[in-house]
Amino acid sequence: MRDDPTHLADQVSTVLRHLVLLLRRTVAGQPVTSQQYSVMGSLEQGARRMTALAEEHAVQLPTMTVQINRLADAGLVTRGSDPADARVRTVELTGEGRERLRAVRQARIAYLTRELAALSENERATLAAALPVLAKLGRS
Repeated sequence: MRDDPTHLADQVSTVLRHLVLLLRRTVAGQPVTSQQYSVMGSLEQGARRMTALAEEHAVQLPTMTVQINRLADAGLVTRGSDPADARVRTVELTGEGRERLRAVRQARIAYLTRELAALSENERATLAAALPVLAKLGRS
C-alpha cells in the first residue's frame, strides 16, 4: 500500500497542503497576500509577460491583472512593454518589491529552521534524502 501511486499521491497532496498553509502563516496580516508573493517570486529573474504569469499561476489574465494592479499600487512591481512588440505588457519587480520578497523568504527560512531543528537527526536526513524526488515532481 505504501508504494501505491494513488495512495501516495493522496498523502503527498495532504502533506504539501499543510506545509503551504504553515508557510502562508509567515505572511499573515501583511498587506501583500501569499499568492501575490508567489507572483513576485515569478518575477525574480526579470520582466515577464502578463500572459506568461497568468499561465504559470493557472489563472485567467483578468485575475492576474488584478493581482498586478494591487502590487503596482503598493510600489512592488512596475509595468513595461516588450521591445519586440509594444502591444505586449510586461511586469517586473521594483527595488522595494525585491527587498520585500527577500524579507518574506528570510522569514519563511527562519520559521522552517526552527521547525527542522525540532526534528531528530534521522528525520532531517530522511527529509534531505526526499528532496530530489520532490524536486523531480515539481518539474513534471
